[in-house]
Amino acid sequence: MADIVLTTLNARYIHTAFALRYLYANLEDLRERAEIVEFTIGQRPADIVEQLLGRNPAIIGFSVYIWNVAETTRVVAMLKQVAPRCIVVLGGPEVSQGEDLPQPLAAMADHIVQGPGELSFRRLCRAWSQGEEIATKRLAGEAAPLEMLRLPYRYYTDADIANRMIYVEASRGCPYKCEFCLSSLDKTARAFSLDRFLEEMDALYRRGARNFKFIDRTFNLKISTSVAIMEFFLARMDDALYLH
Repeated sequence: MADIVLTTLNARYIHTAFALRYLYANLEDLRERAEIVEFTIGQRPADIVEQLLGRNPAIIGFSVYIWNVAETTRVVAMLKQVAPRCIVVLGGPEVSQGEDLPQPLAAMADHIVQGPGELSFRRLCRAWSQGEEIATKRLAGEAAPLEMLRLPYRYYTDADIANRMIYVEASRGCPYKCEFCLSSLDKTARAFSLDRFLEEMDALYRRGARNFKFIDRTFNLKISTSVAIMEFFLARMDDALYLH
């Protein structure tokens, strides 16, 4: 049972929902009332809805991407038909680009967080928990200073580490403005504290993680940082380690 369910439809089981773990990590005291539940796009919408409602949530947050928007639309349509009072919140790249939102998915949602969600989603959930009415449908995401964010890596489960891709990021944003790339919409590039990041990587490695995938938009912005990260993994290199 969970009041707040964070969910998405991954392309395949091997993928993990990095964004959901960030949202979960930064819910603060509401974290004990929340749960992450992941599916794949190959699962039947009826089965997904049944599993979601089986947790009796008040709020369900969906992370929406180009590869799952069609399937998410079918799930939300069914969800709203059988449980109309359940609050549906959308976030993710596919619903973050101004007025160009996927229809009819956006029309069915109660709220849409456009941009970084760690603070905005928490604020929405806290308002709900205090009985406040949230009249605004579209909520602007707030980019928190990176040192303020609680990092999500401890919320990879042992099963994730043993069987799935572990997504990580040493930086956010991109300084370049390539017209073909959505990352050009970011205004700045920001790096996490190198010491803090490597401490988290070491903890994952000691737990058995060997399949790391960086999602940094520009990994080599600061060469000394890039070299330090590469040297960290090279010192631990064996036949099982995979670094993307």
